[in-house]
Amino acid sequence: MYEDMTPERIRNRILGRLKTDLQTREGSFTNDVIAAASVEISELYHSLDALLPSFYVDETSGQFIDRQAGIVGIVRKLGTRASCVITFTGSSGATIPTGAIYYTASGLAFSLEEAVTLQDGTGGGRLTASEVGDAYNIAAGEIVSALRNYPGVTGFTNAEADGGADPETDEALLARYLERMRKPATSGNPYHYQQWAKEVEGVGAARIVSKWNGPGTVKVIVADQDLQPATAAAVAACAAHIEAERPVGPEVTVEAAKTLEVRVEAAVSLESGFSCAAVQTALREALEDHLRQLAAAAFDGAVDLQFERMDAGSYEVLFNRVAFLLLSIPGVVDYTSLRLNGGSANLAVPADALPVLTEVTVT
Repeated sequence: MYEDMTPERIRNRILGRLKTDLQTREGSFTNDVIAAASVEISELYHSLDALLPSFYVDETSGQFIDRQAGIVGIVRKLGTRASCVITFTGSSGATIPTGAIYYTASGLAFSLEEAVTLQDGTGGGRLTASEVGDAYNIAAGEIVSALRNYPGVTGFTNAEADGGADPETDEALLARYLERMRKPATSGNPYHYQQWAKEVEGVGAARIVSKWNGPGTVKVIVADQDLQPATAAAVAACAAHIEAERPVGPEVTVEAAKTLEVRVEAAVSLESGFSCAAVQTALREALEDHLRQLAAAAFDGAVDLQFERMDAGSYEVLFNRVAFLLLSIPGVVDYTSLRLNGGSANLAVPADALPVLTEVTVT
């Protein structure tokens, strides 16, 4: 905003306003004094530039988003650690100590919460991720090695891990702050339930269904920061938080959003030098981004779905939009066949569901 307020410009403006017979040429006393002052004034203008993000925050404002959000009681989510059950096998009486470290093939580390002593050749405990993050929500069997071997322990296997969530991004924190300012939440109205839900780690979006099971009932449908169904741990934490905050009266149910699988099959004509594999990868990325935008728009739209008008909250994956994304990929000349879930019609997504891309095939 003040980039043009250079020392030279300020000095020339001051000299132009002087009404004096004093010598002001380069090297004169008057010129030297004004030049020094102009440097300080220029730095002051540039300091004002640095202050603007603290008053008019956007995605680039960094720490100032936290400060502005803190004024209305919104605190950045720091993320959560995933955890999972681990089962050991070996000799009865063998012990694995608290803090024992185990790794996935990609190097993600987990530690044992409490010591485990094997009985009848087996025993179970719980592992906790070494850091917060969604990446630690690993599948069953992904723990493959240990920092050290323990006498009498011959094997181990983990169950699926959940509960891990990434720290809240600047964009997500800003969105919550602006939502608080623009959508007044009061007295347990739908905005209030949405606000309570999104205050919970692992919840990035929420839709509210009033009177879903008759008068005096409220359903809260939650998704994570990536617009995927919230984990069981996040759903439980959300239910507990809302129960502690809500007014007396309504019966509240919290559920993870359902999923609608999306499958895309295409047969294409390509320019020379392009491969189906490369187009398939590009199409998958484009579709995932598009489906995420669709879900975000739906969950950021009408907050209160109202059970008797649930259909009004549904949305569609448009066949023509999928075709446009395919034809926009470099190297694609045309397609001879395109199927969206086996057909050529738009795909309706229920109001309580998220579209999840499960298969992309390009031949």
